[in-house]
Amino acid sequence: MIYIERQGVPTVSIASAGFETDTLATSRAFGMPLAPYVVVPDVITAVAPERSADSISEQIDGIIRGLTNPAQEINKEDEGDAENRVPGPAQEYSGAGIDAYLDFNSDYLDRGWGDGFPLFPPTRERVDAMLNGTTLAPDEVIGILPPGMGIATVEKIAISAAMAGCEPSHLPVLFAGLKAIIKMGSRARAWLMSTSPDAPFMMVNGPIVEELGMNTGQAILGPGRQSRVNIVLGRALRLALMNVGHNYPTEMDMDTIGSPNKFSWCGAEPAKTDRWEGFHESRGFQASDSTVTVVGARNVHDAADLTNYTVEGVLNTVAGGIKGGGGYASYRWSDPDPYDPEGGGGALVILCPDHANVCKDAGWSKEMVRDYLWGHTRTTAAALQGSFKANPAFLLPPWKWVLDLTPEQAANTVLPAYNNPERIEIASFGGPAGKSMVLMTNGPSQTVEVTDRA
Repeated sequence: MIYIERQGVPTVSIASAGFETDTLATSRAFGMPLAPYVVVPDVITAVAPERSADSISEQIDGIIRGLTNPAQEINKEDEGDAENRVPGPAQEYSGAGIDAYLDFNSDYLDRGWGDGFPLFPPTRERVDAMLNGTTLAPDEVIGILPPGMGIATVEKIAISAAMAGCEPSHLPVLFAGLKAIIKMGSRARAWLMSTSPDAPFMMVNGPIVEELGMNTGQAILGPGRQSRVNIVLGRALRLALMNVGHNYPTEMDMDTIGSPNKFSWCGAEPAKTDRWEGFHESRGFQASDSTVTVVGARNVHDAADLTNYTVEGVLNTVAGGIKGGGGYASYRWSDPDPYDPEGGGGALVILCPDHANVCKDAGWSKEMVRDYLWGHTRTTAAALQGSFKANPAFLLPPWKWVLDLTPEQAANTVLPAYNNPERIEIASFGGPAGKSMVLMTNGPSQTVEVTDRA
């Protein structure tokens, strides 16, 4: 709606109760802080269409006012905390012993700047030390960070890195991770603001993995000392999304339940392995390049198989993990919209070393593994009917016939869960035992090279 309003066409947003703060924050982020809106009591996707229509009808007077009055005359009293969105003075805390540290953490959490865990104080000295990890100037802009379109300068990112407990050498990795999110465009904005438990999963590849001492083996996703670097990198990415990208919970992050993955979610493939080429090499990078890949992931499924020793047996188990992806079958077949050319969701399959070795030793490439998984991850036409009957225009044109099947035909018609194999991406890391993992993703991943290292 904001895009249409900025083109000079009067609009009024319809916000569900509980989304008012998010509506104001979104309007500010897209340059229309006084854009008109009305509030209805229900989330319209959770009630019958008749109830939604009645709720909207009750707001018709407000809708008419919004369409006929200049935007600057509407909701002036709701400009919100815009003063907190511009640089302010340095914060000072004093006290005996640990008191100042506790006051700092309490104040930052109250302001919404923390993630709930204790923060490292981003003192001038610590931030300056962090800036020594890059050749870039402090005021250089990395990009405009979604969802709140924050100006991501080197120094702002360094502050988040300092708060998370990073080292100066970690800073360029964060630059690459944030650039990957920026490359996703509207797709990143969609999953960052979603009511789903979408979280950024960051994966590092190349020589920098060993240089930074990242864990690529057992318990790679933490917790614990073995994954300290992974943890602080993932945490810094989250803090930057919050404090630079304005991705605050209940304000531009409307997650219904939440997810612990949002605190920190960072892994790495081994720089040297006798298995397949690295994930970044499959993207056209050289083995000697250091890269960061980010994907928006919503669900995690254990794909455990300790009994099969054939490729088909192992991959059938993994395919079962992909099939259990929640209520998102429709997005795997939906028509891309103008702002999202890739469209739909997918899966990032993390094959543990034991499972990857079964495939590699049998002569299977990653592409062969992907194609097998695609062919054996099945859904029924009945499931697609259930997803698309309310919105048939979203179904990809070659598959419109699915809606014409009788209930019996639909129940007996089996299709791949995705419209093409490329929706499945494959990485490999972790420790011993046959426990792979499937991440259900919101759009494809993006990979960016790590540069500007000091």
